Amino acid sequence: MKAMAAKDEQYLTDAQGKRTGVLLDLNTYQRLREAEEELAEIQAYDTAHPKVLSEIAAGHFTGLIEYRASRGRGSK
Repeated sequence: MKAMAAKDEQYLTDAQGKRTGVLLDLNTYQRLREAEEELAEIQAYDTAHPKVLSEIAAGHFTGLIEYRASRGRGSK
């Protein structure tokens, strides 16, 4: 992911001048959403990885040939 530099930041303020929000251009917003999705995928992988490794180590897995046979396709 590329670093994002703020250009002409625009803030929403309340009556006392306290910043309460920010306006983003569409490209910046889309890049932030993509980065958020990428981070969620990384976190899901990091969460699942130890469990998967322990299941493999315990022999709780099915090989591709066995999986295909169980689905009635056979191996190709």
